[in-house]
Amino acid sequence: MIDSLTNIPSFDALEKTLQDTKHPKLFLIDLKDFKQYNLTYGDETGDFILKTFALSLVDFATNNDMHAFRVEEDEFALVKDMPFDLADMEKLLFLISDFIKAQKYVYKENKLSIKAHIGICLDQNNLLEKAQKALKIAQKENQPFMTYSDFVNMLLEEDEEHICSLLRESIEDGTITPYFQKIIDLKGKVIYHEALIRIVNKNRTIPPKVFLNIAKQKGFYTQMVKLIVKKVTNINNPKAINISCSELFNDELYSLYISNAKNNNTVFELQNDEYLKDERLPKILEDLKSKDILICLDNIDKVDAINNLQVDFVKVKGNLIRLLNVDEKAMLACKQIISTCEEKNIKTIASHINSNSTFEKAKKLGFDYYQGFFFSEPTSDFHN
Repeated sequence: MIDSLTNIPSFDALEKTLQDTKHPKLFLIDLKDFKQYNLTYGDETGDFILKTFALSLVDFATNNDMHAFRVEEDEFALVKDMPFDLADMEKLLFLISDFIKAQKYVYKENKLSIKAHIGICLDQNNLLEKAQKALKIAQKENQPFMTYSDFVNMLLEEDEEHICSLLRESIEDGTITPYFQKIIDLKGKVIYHEALIRIVNKNRTIPPKVFLNIAKQKGFYTQMVKLIVKKVTNINNPKAINISCSELFNDELYSLYISNAKNNNTVFELQNDEYLKDERLPKILEDLKSKDILICLDNIDKVDAINNLQVDFVKVKGNLIRLLNVDEKAMLACKQIISTCEEKNIKTIASHINSNSTFEKAKKLGFDYYQGFFFSEPTSDFHN
């Protein structure tokens, strides 16, 4: 249960530690604006920060009788086994804050410093869920830390009401908007554009992670899909829409997708979920292909996901691509996927390419097509 990039205990180890700890106190640490480091300096610099921070965090944890973990991406965790005492907790929080402030690095003559948001849970039950809620509010309010409480829940509920209002308004006035990111070959030729859903509201562009889950929970999702599908499929050039495999088993959504997308240069990018293994899926894919709809399996990280399916494209999971320069296992997984796809005459796509070094590594492995911020950011201009 070791994280492959940072070589410190992983999320699975965190879950086990929380279960085995008598008086767990959890601190979730999210590195602020970390993605900007990747975009400005490249993935190598970002990986350097993550690995260096992780090693420093382990030393800090050891010196303070704590345990350190990498949760995901740029999120880490500290766990302390101690009964609650306000003075001790305040002292510990200041220690953590001072530690983070002291993290300053130099990499390839670039001076880098770390800032973070911290979500804290001092309860005994559902620590991860509560700490994540606290972290979300710390991020939203741009506070260095937030401790889970009823106040945090209230803020989240108000936020949800606001998002529902925003969704309702956006559906009524049609500001559910497709943004496009191109998939290219080695010569820069555009193979197709992937459509990504956004809400454009009062000069703000709101990404799906803010509203998509709430849209599904509160009954807005089908209305959103109807708007976005019509806007995307009205474009004659090759384009893709993202679809959960589960939606292929929903008669209303399936009919909507088919009626709008057949015979008009549309790719269905099917998300890797539990329905990808459903025994009914191969027959559905045959039906789609009979209607001249191309199929891409998205977010693939194992060969098993594609062994029994005949599709046109396979897009490899971004985390694997991002680790190509530092993790032999990621490279091996990509090689296996590419080899299997070559045997099945399926084109492979390397996504989340944010630096030239990652692009060069992906080229050497033999990917057919490429996508990422290194080439273009998502934009409302289809021809970008």
